[in-house]
Amino acid sequence: MKKTNSTNAKVKKSARSESKSKSTRKKMDALEKKKIIASLTLMDDLFMQVVLEEQACTEYILQTILDKSSLKLKEQRLQKRLPNLHGRALVLDCLCTDEKGLLYNIEVQNSSAEAIPKRARYHAALMDTHTLKKGEKFSKLPESYVIFITDKDVLGEGEQLYQIERVIRKSGSLFRDSSHILYFNTARQDDNALGKLARDFKEANPKEIQSEVLSHRVASLKEGKLDREGEKKMNVLLEKYRKKAVEEGIEKGIEQGMQQGQNRLALLVGQLLNAGRLDDLKRVSYDEAYREKLLKEFGL
Repeated sequence: MKKTNSTNAKVKKSARSESKSKSTRKKMDALEKKKIIASLTLMDDLFMQVVLEEQACTEYILQTILDKSSLKLKEQRLQKRLPNLHGRALVLDCLCTDEKGLLYNIEVQNSSAEAIPKRARYHAALMDTHTLKKGEKFSKLPESYVIFITDKDVLGEGEQLYQIERVIRKSGSLFRDSSHILYFNTARQDDNALGKLARDFKEANPKEIQSEVLSHRVASLKEGKLDREGEKKMNVLLEKYRKKAVEEGIEKGIEQGMQQGQNRLALLVGQLLNAGRLDDLKRVSYDEAYREKLLKEFGL
């Protein structure tokens, strides 16, 4: 009888321990999500996709970058997949058309390697390929804009906005193919409309975002003022963001560990993953001083 009571007590203790563990994990998940949401800016491409679901935000960004206050969109498609004839596909962050039939592709690029000129060229080419229908004349191709919004000055000439056009070399005259490529350098924040937009792109606090339409949209997403569909999309976003952060952390952690010829960093990555410390996980991949601090903290 005593043995049975002892067994029951162990089962109950185990159940309580498991319940407590689940509760702790749930609290950690909630805190982790809250932390991620608070840190998001428009330069996070996953978050930007959700923000741009409100078409007024897309219009405002285009109006500011192109200096066309009257620009109105007819339609837009997010994460539009464009394949070529050889099976190489490109997924566009935002593809939209205005009321005059002009075509726009907006891309957020945090990596210089992902914003090279030949990529912009490829975006423009695929847009043209998928726009012109069978039998239509080339003159029917719409005027198009590929807009890269970059975290740094990718082209390195210190400009706030780069406007790239084809020209006839000898005369310097424009080669009027109606194809335009723009690089918006958010690292330069002058005291003008573009500078204001650049600051808004890097601001995590919606109360500090100067644009009313962007501030309202970001606040509604971050403060949970959403319908059921909106909440579902934010949860999907958070899962994508967490997965991306973990993958980046593991990949960079392994790479660093191999280069240093030791496994301390790989062990640290594992510890941070178990603790749900994703911000720390990302930071140790590039901040050597902070990495050493955490190695000491975990006794590694």
